[in-house]
Parts: sequence; structure tokens; C-alpha cells
Amino acid sequence: DPRALTFSENASLVLAGGGRGGESGRVVVWTVADGRRVIEVGKEFDSVLAADISADQTQIALGGPSSVVKLYRTADGELLHEIVKHTDWIMSIAYSHDGVLVATGDRNGGLYVWESYTGGEFYTLSGHEGAVTSIAWRDDSNLLATAGEDGTVRLWEMFGGKAVKSIKAHDGGALSVAFSHDGRIVTTGRDKTVKLWDGDGNAIATLGTFDDVTLQAVFTHDDKRVVASDWTGAV
Repeated sequence: DPRALTFSENASLVLAGGGRGGESGRVVVWTVADGRRVIEVGKEFDSVLAADISADQTQIALGGPSSVVKLYRTADGELLHEIVKHTDWIMSIAYSHDGVLVATGDRNGGLYVWESYTGGEFYTLSGHEGAVTSIAWRDDSNLLATAGEDGTVRLWEMFGGKAVKSIKAHDGGALSVAFSHDGRIVTTGRDKTVKLWDGDGNAIATLGTFDDVTLQAVFTHDDKRVVASDWTGAV
């Protein structure tokens, strides 16, 4: 059962994380060109719920019900760091585009930024009052966006770890957030909508309303379209 799916920064690799609840979990990476399996990491006792690969493809981060963030080296699959700080299931993980930082969020609103090379804590970001469901970095890696079950999307700057904006984005819960290359933001939530925001968090438009909870939305590579999906599988 895959729970996390993402491409590497240069789109040459695709990563999937998942497993069987209460039994096992792992992350597998394949090449996009020919589907060759290049690495497998993690021997979890529960499903992997969140995972990402660093921009330079040297690290993989994963987390789940164990509440432990694990950083692996892709060259040989060696476990580099185990980070024990979260107090609940880890629901979201994302490396910054420059590869220097990795952000992680949990089911209890815990949100942290770590130094990817040392595993050291960089910031504790306090504010979400429910699960942190999604994490996204602006292209310059200086701004972090997070979505939460408290219905908010929050923007955090990385020069001091301060919240610069809290958006009441989706009634019932915000479930995904993503940046375009030009800095705009798209979000989804339990209110069945897909919404577009400018880089400062000001509303631009509601792009569409689905028949069920909207799970995820992303910009296409040229920033001209948004692709979104809902709980029924509609895209």
C-alpha cells in the first residue's frame, strides 16, 4: 500500500513509500527511464507514511507511526541519522530544494526543520493545532508552506523561523499545499475545493470544487495548469 510518492528534483527517479499497517514499511526508488529499482531503504514495523529524496539524490528521509525521522544514504542504504523528537505519527516530509534542510510534520501539530547533513534541529515551528498534512518549499528554499487539519496553510521564513502568514484556507482541514516555480501556491482540503493564492498568501481564486474531499493538487512544470484529485479517484 503506497502512502508517499514523489519524483526526485531532476525527475530522473521516482520514490514510493508505504507498507502494511502494523507489519512492515519501506521506501523504494526506481529510475523513470527504464523502471529499474535502484535502492530500497527502511525496515519499519509499520507503514511508511511520508518520505522524500534530497535534491542531490544523496539522502532519503522517511517517517511514520514510529514517530522517528530516519535519514538514509542512497549510495549504500546506510542509516545516517535517527531523529527522536516527534510525539505522534509523522505525516509529512520534504527536503528543501537546495538540500540543506528537511522539514517534518506530525499528527499532533508538531513541525520541525532539521539540518539534513547532521540531523541537527534547525527550527521548531509552533502554530498548527492539528495534523500537519503537507509540506512544500518555495524554489529558493527560503520559505516553507505547511497545510494542517486545523484548516490553515501557514508560511514560515527560514531566516529566523518565524511564521509570516496564517491562511484560513479550507473549512474542516487543509490537506495539501504546493508552490509553482513563480511562487504562487495551490491548496486542497476537506471542503472539496482547490484554491490558488499569491506568494504572500492572498487569495486569487477557487479553481474548482470536487464531489468529494480534495486530496492533492500540483502545478504542471510550466506553471500553466493545476492537476488535482479527490477521494473518489477523480482527477
